Order: sequence, then C-alpha cells, then structure tokens
Amino acid sequence: MKKKLIINGENTFVLSETLSKVLNEIKIIKSQNMAVAVNEEVVEKNNWESYKIKSGDIIEIVQPLKGG
Repeated sequence: MKKKLIINGENTFVLSETLSKVLNEIKIIKSQNMAVAVNEEVVEKNNWESYKIKSGDIIEIVQPLKGG
C-alpha cells in the first residue's frame, strides 16, 4: 500500500516501510554528512534501517554543499 509523504516540501508516494528503504526508493544517495528528520525530529543514521515510516510523515533531508 502506498504511503503519502512530504519529502523536502513535495508530496511523494512510496511503498517502502522503513526510512532507509524510502531513501533508496526515491534514489537518495546516502552520505556521511547527510541528516534526516521525520516530523521535525532527527533520526540517527544507525536507526534508519528500523525506523518505520507512516503515511502523512514529513521528511526533511539535508546535506551540506561545498563552496564558500
């Protein structure tokens, strides 16, 4: 069953059950410096595999940019 999420301000529909699988499904390349928050709470990287996603969750994905 598809879940409706808001990812970085955009409506997105996914089939995945966990945060890690959602990131794979939407083709986000995971990096050491990236941070993910679900419903305004940061989820630690070591919990991505087990963190359950629910329809209606708001996910923010941030990565630092190079430059000055």
